[in-house]
Amino acid sequence: MADTGWDIAMRRIDAKYDLPQFVASSLVRKMAANDFRLPAEDRAKYQMLPDEVVSRIEKIVREAYLDAGEDVGGAALREHLWQQARLARRAMIATGDLITPADFRRQIGVSETQLAALIADGSVFIVEVDGDSYIPALLAHTAHNRERLQTICRIIVPAPPMSRLDFLTSQQGSLSERRPFEMLDDARDFSLLRRTAAAWAAEWSRTSVKIYEGVHETEPGDVPPIYTASAEIDPRRPLWERASEALHLHGYQWPLGPYPDVRSFTLFVERRTAGDAMPTPDACVQIVVHGEDIGIRIVAAPGTTLMSSTTRAGNHKSLIDIAKRVIAHLIHAKRT
Repeated sequence: MADTGWDIAMRRIDAKYDLPQFVASSLVRKMAANDFRLPAEDRAKYQMLPDEVVSRIEKIVREAYLDAGEDVGGAALREHLWQQARLARRAMIATGDLITPADFRRQIGVSETQLAALIADGSVFIVEVDGDSYIPALLAHTAHNRERLQTICRIIVPAPPMSRLDFLTSQQGSLSERRPFEMLDDARDFSLLRRTAAAWAAEWSRTSVKIYEGVHETEPGDVPPIYTASAEIDPRRPLWERASEALHLHGYQWPLGPYPDVRSFTLFVERRTAGDAMPTPDACVQIVVHGEDIGIRIVAAPGTTLMSSTTRAGNHKSLIDIAKRVIAHLIHAKRT
């Protein structure tokens, strides 16, 4: 199930502000229905929120709906919002908040090859403006612990570049309203920042596991899955670990049961990045249970050759328990 603009907005608001769910939900719906602005007549209902917080939430909601591909206000509004984003980036160039790669290299004293390596591993990131490449000047400031700042940049790679910059420079509710770039010196602050950054980065990608009755090589389009589980997980984590976490975390699962007692089924793993129209298939695993034995055949999985194996069912009797047992077996097989 694809994330809606409402889903994405609610997660991002929750990550930044300690608001009751009903308040956040009401704000999102009112803003989305009013060109991403809180109606003036409703401002008094949220008088506990400072103007800058309301403005910030409006921006979160607008970007969330754009990332979800929802054209709430029509094509004209959508184009207007993108134009605003372009103008904002141009303004950042004029104020020096975005600088050219050449200027960035001079400021931190690295070669083109060294800068390319920093960009490749996510320590530094590029922002595109009108087809040209720029780098946030923040990443070159000598006032900050650059090594730790680059560590945080590597953690938040799953997010789009401008969202990464916004994370680094905006007050975060989960950080007691502090900005991440202000938390680089103290070891305890930095430890908290790393955990917060990892959780925030995971929100940009969702791994789903779908189970269909019978043996398939491609995902059926004419029948619904008998079980679906998904969770927000960093896409850089190993495939089978992501699949296992999706099955165990219960971030989303449907239906809730009871499940049919099927002896052959196929498990499909996919991931979806916020804003992508279609998910990316990761794996197809055919599973057949014969008594105490579980036959496993991997039809497709990145970095995995076509293979078949067998493991013991043990006390794992239910559909979901067997699926978890199979994924655990594949994790172990990958490590050995």
